[in-house]
Amino acid sequence: MNQLWMAVRGLKIWSDSRGQDLLEYALAAGFIAGAAITFSPALGSSVLTIFGKIVAVLQMFANMSAAPSN
Repeated sequence: MNQLWMAVRGLKIWSDSRGQDLLEYALAAGFIAGAAITFSPALGSSVLTIFGKIVAVLQMFANMSAAPSN
């Protein structure tokens, strides 16, 4: 068992850090995706409310500019 442990410790994978950045980016993307899924219902209704207000203001300005001026 000791020889097996020494062989595993001697592998270069323990000192190789080339894949570390990829792993960190994957974890960050996973956390962001998880947060987006968790907060999307609340965020979705807020965004719809904001866009609804924007559309109402744009329609108001469109109606004002289309009305005949005396």
